[in-house]
Amino acid sequence: MDEYKVVKSIIDEWDPIGLLDPEGPENEYNPEIKDIVALLPNVESVDELALRIRQVFIKWFEIFLSIEKCYPIALKIWEAAKKT
Repeated sequence: MDEYKVVKSIIDEWDPIGLLDPEGPENEYNPEIKDIVALLPNVESVDELALRIRQVFIKWFEIFLSIEKCYPIALKIWEAAKKT
């Protein structure tokens, strides 16, 4: 499974902004997912990844998610990325 699919499944399951609707498009978070995937080769810790995920959502939605909300997602992505 490639990194994009892994990150997409995690972010879509999380649905931090509440955009996913069973009848709506499945690509609501594609730009954010691409940004997060691009970060993966350069982040050095789960803490850094959580901060960067937060920054991605601030950039795209101007919504300030807490680090506490981003950390579990960063951990899932970090662990999954290490397996790919």
